Amino acid sequence: MTNRLWELLALQWSGEISTEEKAELEELLLQHPGDWLRTGQLDQLSFHKAHPPHEKGDTDALMDKVLGTISPGSSEPSPMEKAPRRKFPGAYKYQVSIAFIMIAITAGLTFIYLSQQRHRYKIVSTDAGMKTKIRLSDGSIIWLNAGSTLRYPEKLDKAKREVYLSGEAYFDIKQAPNRPFIIHAQKMDIRVLGTTFNVRSYKEEDFEETSVISGAVEVTVPEEHKVMKVTPNQKVVLHKTSAGHMSENNTSGSKAATKIERQPLSVISPADTIHVLETAWLNNQLIFRNETLLSLSQRLERWYGIKIIIEDQQLAMLRFSGRADNISIEKLLEVLQNIQPFNYSIQDDIVTIK
Repeated sequence: MTNRLWELLALQWSGEISTEEKAELEELLLQHPGDWLRTGQLDQLSFHKAHPPHEKGDTDALMDKVLGTISPGSSEPSPMEKAPRRKFPGAYKYQVSIAFIMIAITAGLTFIYLSQQRHRYKIVSTDAGMKTKIRLSDGSIIWLNAGSTLRYPEKLDKAKREVYLSGEAYFDIKQAPNRPFIIHAQKMDIRVLGTTFNVRSYKEEDFEETSVISGAVEVTVPEEHKVMKVTPNQKVVLHKTSAGHMSENNTSGSKAATKIERQPLSVISPADTIHVLETAWLNNQLIFRNETLLSLSQRLERWYGIKIIIEDQQLAMLRFSGRADNISIEKLLEVLQNIQPFNYSIQDDIVTIK
């Protein structure tokens, strides 16, 4: 230990250490972790500071005094008692035992710290009206849509890669056959090895869906005990309400049917069969087909960063189809009025439809 470290320890044990001196002591202990053992042994001792040492001799005397108190029950040694410590085998064995204990504790704390570092997560959220691009440490790229949150580890696990999504995101996952990529949504888990696909899982919407553009994914719905493989140009839709939904395995229309459907992706138009509605948001395209005003209003809130209140329940169930790219909310509402009549007012960022 350095002389300065001994001086600061003496001040610490006497309770007379200042804030600045305490910060200096902590910094010295961080710079010299090997000295933690000795400070751990002396932590229980009572030490009373004499006059501050100003010369090397005074500092040496202070060090000798502290060293002399390591042996239990000892008092301040006389010059004749300052013999090599190997002459006291009992004290030596005691200190060796303490050393092993402190090493074990340090190793355990180090393991806990490294484990916490390995499982530290980043959280990325997007506000209404904005999107963002995320590049993971394995080279995978994720585009996060408005009003969404993605939680993922700072360092991806070597055995598997897992992220947690609330909202909507488009995934372009790097292939790694021995490291599956898993997305945890609200009610479904999506497992892939390398592909491009879109996941939509907003809490306020009554459905979730996974749309595959290339490659293949495996969708698991734990509540339904169902696993489905989804190939390109297909999507799986999970309805959060079960009333009247048809499943791929049920053709009777029974209300007892499962809440899961397999559907083809929807092309934007007969003239554009390359792009699909499920990923139109990536190109800032707002397209809606046979969508209720209630469902559409939820999308518009995220798209424009506004609040929409529908006062009439019958209006909420009206259906609309159309497309609105890069136009104001006022202009869009005028277009919707031409499809289905309704009145509206705008005050600040709140739209009231009545």
